[in-house]
Amino acid sequence: MSEPARQNGGENGELVIEEKGGSLDLASLLGIVFGPAFVLIGQWLEGGDVRSLFQLSAALIVVGATVAACMVSFSPFYLKAAIFDLRKIITDDLPRPFDLVDRLATYAHVNKKDGGVALQQFSRKETYPTLISGIKLIANNAEREKIEAFFDRVLYERHQNSSAGAEVFQAAGGYLPTFGILGAVLGLIHTMHNLADPSHVGEGIATAFVATVYGVGFANLVALPLARKMRTRAKAERLLDTIVVAGVLAIKDGMSASAVRSYLKEGATSSSANSRGSGAGKEHVGEDRRARAA
Repeated sequence: MSEPARQNGGENGELVIEEKGGSLDLASLLGIVFGPAFVLIGQWLEGGDVRSLFQLSAALIVVGATVAACMVSFSPFYLKAAIFDLRKIITDDLPRPFDLVDRLATYAHVNKKDGGVALQQFSRKETYPTLISGIKLIANNAEREKIEAFFDRVLYERHQNSSAGAEVFQAAGGYLPTFGILGAVLGLIHTMHNLADPSHVGEGIATAFVATVYGVGFANLVALPLARKMRTRAKAERLLDTIVVAGVLAIKDGMSASAVRSYLKEGATSSSANSRGSGAGKEHVGEDRRARAA
């Protein structure tokens, strides 16, 4: 994950966040380019005509039918999410877990030294949405139970939304090969109608199977990899949100900066190793309560 903002400072309460956009995911871009390119190069090395793989009718059948099937399968919300989530493929604008830990430790120091109201100024500099909400709640002196209830509701919706686009592309990955076969069958039917001219039968069969190439190719080079990358990004967001929720609750309980840093770094490491998913936030909350009780 890339760092969306460069920060300086620590327990002295000074924090400078410089805005910058998400970094370019070069691996995704190269994969999107190299996948089809290697297929075309392989066709050329085998002595085939690369132009024979470009069939507008086959593309319309396979891609058009897949889009239509997804429109029937999903609500407009999911379809919009699939379009907007494409940015997750080529950009990485998530902070690193340990950068969030350092920022939370700084906020804990400010809260301990100057009170929650002093955190209001940081909400205008912070870049991670969940953390912005958390420090605003502390600055407004919200009760701990209300903070927990807020995060339970908001993060559930956030995590559902972050996986919506992946669901659409995963389904498309299943539809594409099927419609590729459908396109091939339609092409063969058309070829059978022209058996009176044997000189064009071979060409017609070859053209018919281009639809199968499109179906299998788009599924395995585009749809399924996109779904996987979107799920990876969503999983990373859940980990970061877990750290933020645990940190905000620790700050609300009055933990010191060093205690918050030590507690969250241990939690971030275990969460990365175990990949607990959306339930990890509640596990951190339970650990936090046991720590306070001790």
